[in-house]
Amino acid sequence: MRIHCYLTLAIAGFITGALAPIAMATADRPNIILIYTDDHGWPDIGPAGIHKDLKTPHLDALAESGVRATDGYSSAPQCVPSRAGLMTAKYQNRFKVESNGQSLDGFDKEITVAEHLKRAGYTTAQIGKWHLGAGNQIDTHGFDYFFNKNSNRPAWGNFDRQGEKIPTAQIPHESYHIDDCSQAALAFIRKHEESPFFLYLAYRAPHVPLDAPKRHLDRFPGKMPERRRQALAMIAAMDDGVGAIVAELKELGLTEDTLIFYIGDNGAPLKIHKVDAPGGGPGWDGSLNEPLNGEKGMLTEGGIRVPFVACWPGMIPAGQVYKQPIIALDATATALHLAGLTDVSGLDGVNLIPYLSGGQVGEPHDALYWRWVGQSAVRQGDWKLLRGHSRSYLFNLVEDKEEKHNRIDDHPEIAKRLGALLDSWDATLPAAANSRLSKAGNAYFDWYLDGKRDAKAPKRGAPKERARAKGDRPTDEKIFAQRDTDKDGKVTLEEFIAGRTKQVDVITSQFHRRDTNGNGVWEKSEIQP
Repeated sequence: MRIHCYLTLAIAGFITGALAPIAMATADRPNIILIYTDDHGWPDIGPAGIHKDLKTPHLDALAESGVRATDGYSSAPQCVPSRAGLMTAKYQNRFKVESNGQSLDGFDKEITVAEHLKRAGYTTAQIGKWHLGAGNQIDTHGFDYFFNKNSNRPAWGNFDRQGEKIPTAQIPHESYHIDDCSQAALAFIRKHEESPFFLYLAYRAPHVPLDAPKRHLDRFPGKMPERRRQALAMIAAMDDGVGAIVAELKELGLTEDTLIFYIGDNGAPLKIHKVDAPGGGPGWDGSLNEPLNGEKGMLTEGGIRVPFVACWPGMIPAGQVYKQPIIALDATATALHLAGLTDVSGLDGVNLIPYLSGGQVGEPHDALYWRWVGQSAVRQGDWKLLRGHSRSYLFNLVEDKEEKHNRIDDHPEIAKRLGALLDSWDATLPAAANSRLSKAGNAYFDWYLDGKRDAKAPKRGAPKERARAKGDRPTDEKIFAQRDTDKDGKVTLEEFIAGRTKQVDVITSQFHRRDTNGNGVWEKSEIQP
């Protein structure tokens, strides 16, 4: 049987909706590999041709063999919601996963792409960052195999480094987490080369904590911000993984049957000033969004336009630059279509192959939409309307992708038309959990959109929490007792966040540092002295 293998790097967009019984595909079913990057700025890949300090030869080659989308988007400017959209090919707002820290009950009720593909006879695997619930229960979302690792500590998994299935257990830490995830991906591919498989490979890079080892850092000598050096090293480590996977596919004779999507989950967090703080913890992750405006946590282009590369020799003509607006949700919708699952209902993503192969002209979408923490936006054609609570902006993205010139007073009729579209879409969604901009959101809008440059840069040094005298900090034991509201001896992420709406990313990172076994719950046995 001819196998089409779709390598999807950093995508977003899976499927959803009830699936009626479907006959198993009997021929031409593709293998699907989805590779997803984390807090990775749109221009921070070699194929973009913008930043010259990058070293991504394998991704460069991938784009040369296929297509780079200049206007590819994520469905959210933050990790959890973009991944929820990724796993369903639907706008995650439809099932109330709009931002980090919200309940995942809606997601848990959705049918994931892995579940759909299993019904079509696929073997499914997740490797790397999950961030959608307990890391030791990923198999409940349709993944036959998983290797949940996003730091230099043991992974939760149910297959070993030879690709053999094992009971779910903690797998000892052996090498740098990016490299280890790449090796796990190779093991899975080798083990399942003869049958159709779906592999979701989600690197935690260049997301903080910045933790590249010396052997990767040494590839970037010279004077530069240390956080930039770290990001370059982590991006290069992911690129090594891309190269190894592509080489393995060639060795297995799958190159011409391989589609590759490379997509990021959202833009880089700059924290406005890109402070080169020591330690590699919360703050700027070293990645860059320039020349785009804004950053992670905004619906400006810098927050939602992401790296987006696709390659399928023999189907997608090589050397293309595709300029129509597309969204990561399309990647999984494409995968479902190619797997023969053409009757899955409720998808917001579309099949991209007719457009990328040249068989169909025009725009894949009439419009793209976003809603996130007091912000909303719509893009239709060249124009984008952006709202931040009571603030409104209109940009022509073909003339002004940097979003420097608000044209709302020049073209009120366009603003009115796009506003009606956005309102109509919003009316199809559950009510937003938060309709106001956060303090950080207001500061970002002031700085990036309204030109109010009064945000002070924090002092270059260790984060406040680390700078405090040890005796002034509450102990983990005390924090645990405060957050364990139902007194069951466990603290969930929701309990840890405790309704806070500011710095949720930082709070979530603090939770995951305490959840040392990665099972999604902070337990008493994990309290550090």
